[in-house]
Amino acid sequence: MRIRSIALLASLALLVAACGSDDKGDETTTTVPATTTVDEHAMDHSENGDHEMDHGEASGVAKPLPLLADGTLDPAGVDLSGVEGVTPEQQAYAEALLVNSINTLPKWADYDVAIKDGFKSIGDGAFTGEEHVIMYQWVNDDVLLDPNFPESLVYKYETAADGKVTRTLEAAMFIMPGSFTLETAPNDGGALMQYHNHQNLCFSTGDSPHVAGLTNGEGKCAEGLVKGAANIQIHVWIRANDCGPFAALKGVGGGQTVDNTVTCLHEHGSTL
Repeated sequence: MRIRSIALLASLALLVAACGSDDKGDETTTTVPATTTVDEHAMDHSENGDHEMDHGEASGVAKPLPLLADGTLDPAGVDLSGVEGVTPEQQAYAEALLVNSINTLPKWADYDVAIKDGFKSIGDGAFTGEEHVIMYQWVNDDVLLDPNFPESLVYKYETAADGKVTRTLEAAMFIMPGSFTLETAPNDGGALMQYHNHQNLCFSTGDSPHVAGLTNGEGKCAEGLVKGAANIQIHVWIRANDCGPFAALKGVGGGQTVDNTVTCLHEHGSTL
């Protein structure tokens, strides 16, 4: 499997770094996006007197992630230390994925640009407050956790008194190929990153399916609707989230996890 995510490459200690094509369909190369590497990220912290490149066991010094003036997370302040059981490699992996997402995803800050680029809405914004748009052809390929090729983007969906809808880019939702399950989810980010899936969503049919209901007690959808694929997924929030930068949605939108417990890491939560 070809992997182009800087975060996943970081977890392999950056043993391979080769130049390649920007075309996602090129199967011959492995590339590292021209963004902050794990080594550079750790060095920045050290030079700035932050957590002194200490990615050891939980230290009890976890703190909310700082925000920039525009409400996005400050990539220079990303510090995911202080979570029990997280190894140095897992912390570095999660930090690199978050920093690269903060730096890369704003290319789709304009919702209309995302739609023009081929993302399709699943129509969940009006009833969840978060609208997901999906690039279906990227879901079951072999490029994982790469902010340049996010399988889904998440926009805060708000309706003003005059009916005008505002969509603010908040996160990527990285969707893993169907070969992964909750039991075989990657563990590169350890307890910092909890994967989930949705086993109870029903969609309309067609080229641009929308969420149209939930399964019944027998796990079936109403006539005319189809059950959505249960690919595992994880959000990476580039704006404030009180449950941390890898939180699932809250309530019914939280989905299912391997132990049926949706974690909330207040240690790294941020609020506007």
